Amino acid sequence: MDIKQLNYLCALERERHFGRAAQACCITQPTLSMRIRQLEDELGIALVRRGKQFEGFTPEGERVLARARNLLSQYDNLKLEVEAMKGSLTGTVRLGLVPLSCMDLSPILALLRRRYPGLSFEINDMTADAILQGLENNSLDIGGGFFEPEVLARLNSLALPEQGVTVAFGPAWRERMPLEPMPADLAQLPLCLPKTGMYFRRYLETVFARQGVTLQPMLASNSVYRLMRAVHSDLGCALIPAGSALFTELPGVECRPLALPAMTRLGALVMRGDEHASLLARGFFDVARELWQP
Repeated sequence: MDIKQLNYLCALERERHFGRAAQACCITQPTLSMRIRQLEDELGIALVRRGKQFEGFTPEGERVLARARNLLSQYDNLKLEVEAMKGSLTGTVRLGLVPLSCMDLSPILALLRRRYPGLSFEINDMTADAILQGLENNSLDIGGGFFEPEVLARLNSLALPEQGVTVAFGPAWRERMPLEPMPADLAQLPLCLPKTGMYFRRYLETVFARQGVTLQPMLASNSVYRLMRAVHSDLGCALIPAGSALFTELPGVECRPLALPAMTRLGALVMRGDEHASLLARGFFDVARELWQP
């Protein structure tokens, strides 16, 4: 058994296809299949369910995969720590972000790059559940979004500097927008909201309903970009999490805080809370704390 075989096995889990897994590992498909079969022969168990194509992993294969992910994580951390001993930090920081959290991590990324030019970043739009799964199986270093307090309690977390909700609007709606808007003030305005079923949308519907206001959006989308374009073109007003530089930096767009009860979930950055947290994740958190908690 060697590191490459474990890497091939994890690549097959990610790609769910022998050909794509081989391509991701820069080897041929016959080579990948042979090396995985060699691993099965060495362990004396079947790891992969095969038919005409990849059909999944056996129960034994799932258990081996879990161990393989941890071993690869420790191996990667070892290489990173050796580089850190030399005074450098290199590699790719893998981030998963809930899009509608509207987090602008550019200042953190810029400062990390200035300190460690060998770093690169991979940012994925994901649900909160997928982020937690990615942290668990070591396919992510950092997550960002809305999380329940009990989830944050078992992770290392860093709350966003600003919490709450703001309404973003263009010049066409300035005269109709109070300095401290309430839900009733927005009832007759064209609203741009997240799609039904998303956590932030469910939260908004609940708190507005408690104040006797039914949300009837003019536009609903799971794309932050689409919401930004709608606000920038004066098509409507968007309800967004507080602290979003994405909207405030749009020419002519203003954001005003909306007086609403706090969300059950907290906007935060998260990383693993155990010894399997990567050196890259710890370095990222150090810089985030420096900028968010000076």
